[in-house]
Amino acid sequence: MYTVSTVHSKGGCGKSTVAINIARALQLRSLDVAMLDTDKQSTAQNWRASGSEELLPVFGVEKPSNLESTAEGLADAFDVAVIDGGAHLQEMHAAIIKQSDLVLIPIQPSPGDIWPTETIVDLIKARQQVAGGPEAAFVINRRKQGTRLGKATEEALRQFDMPVWDGTADRVAYAEALGNGISVVESSNNKAAAEVEAITDNVIETLSTNGRR
Repeated sequence: MYTVSTVHSKGGCGKSTVAINIARALQLRSLDVAMLDTDKQSTAQNWRASGSEELLPVFGVEKPSNLESTAEGLADAFDVAVIDGGAHLQEMHAAIIKQSDLVLIPIQPSPGDIWPTETIVDLIKARQQVAGGPEAAFVINRRKQGTRLGKATEEALRQFDMPVWDGTADRVAYAEALGNGISVVESSNNKAAAEVEAITDNVIETLSTNGRR
């Protein structure tokens, strides 16, 4: 089983939105997918409760010490686990990074999102030195249409020597989809769907090339 996570030490940067949408997109590509929700706001669990029975299962994990055993218990039944990481929980972040094959860092085009990433990057690089992984990438989230902030953010992130992926634009379709218990890939917003499909393509390519199983 491959494990993909979304991690950032700041709240409100789109971790749950990215995690939920790529998890559902992977499921719709005929993969067996589960989510592990470590966020105290329980966004992924609430999304699952608001949707149909065909949605992927979501398991709540409150303690870092329970993350590994929960993931190991799912390994034989699922192709991919997607972990939604909460904010301001360094011990949980370390546990998530240890468990992951790929860590995504959703980041909005704002200095307030860039500055706190150093701690997360340090955790990832420390783990890479010990274990040779996980892979990691920034995902620029909620780009403002018609501004240069997204490009400026991408350039600022280059200092961390990690891939920077195109992510999402600032679209109401994402909030609407979450509220309806679906992913934007199932919505009528083709642009939002294309954004998530592109992120999902990158996830699959990264895992198939570099991921541990």
